[in-house]
Amino acid sequence: MAGINERAKENYNTSKATFSTKALLHSRTVVEKDGYVSTGVLAHAEGDMMEIEMTEFKNFELGDPVSMTIYSPVGIHRLQSTVIAKAEGSLAVIFPVRALEGLEEKRESIRFAVMVKGKITRTLSRTVKTEEGETKVEAEDYLDISVRNISDTGLGFIFTAGGADIKKGEALKVSLSVGFNLECGMDIIRVEDQGDGKFYGARFQALDELQQRALRAYLLRAQVENYFQLKQDKAAARSR
Repeated sequence: MAGINERAKENYNTSKATFSTKALLHSRTVVEKDGYVSTGVLAHAEGDMMEIEMTEFKNFELGDPVSMTIYSPVGIHRLQSTVIAKAEGSLAVIFPVRALEGLEEKRESIRFAVMVKGKITRTLSRTVKTEEGETKVEAEDYLDISVRNISDTGLGFIFTAGGADIKKGEALKVSLSVGFNLECGMDIIRVEDQGDGKFYGARFQALDELQQRALRAYLLRAQVENYFQLKQDKAAARSR
């Protein structure tokens, strides 16, 4: 009876093997739209973007909804996606991570290099003595920053002029123009000394749903631009 029970557990084991996105790379990928079918190779999958290298890329347009079938070593995966960019010999589509059953969900927020101007606001307070006794006086300090990288959870920045005595753990407000006006709170989580100043890492606080959605759209554009620019730079370097 014990042996039968053990075999039953094995037969009805609901645990499923997981895999990383690397297991999908270089897999034959069929892309279909409106009855037109083309075959390529999955060349890149990271963040919210996938790239399929194919010769018939010109037959697809930005915004086209597509069906994809990925023939990978870890199984056949059928996905629905949308074309978000084209380059010579390839298509970029949205990476529908949640639709991939078995994919490891250990995706950290990817930081993308940017050059964005912004402002931070911090509240300074001190206690002063008056004739009526001690009172707390508050004032807001506005500082210009240059954002060097950004993700859906935070950013890295430097001060554009001079600097300020900002410490790890300090809570600030930030205002950025990243395709929309992003205003939110943030906490300083990292301070690094550099040759010409300090570099700061911060985590966003209390982003509402609309802000999160708009920020993800901005990051997707930044990811596509950064990726294809890197491809162009590598191609130019090889041709020299």
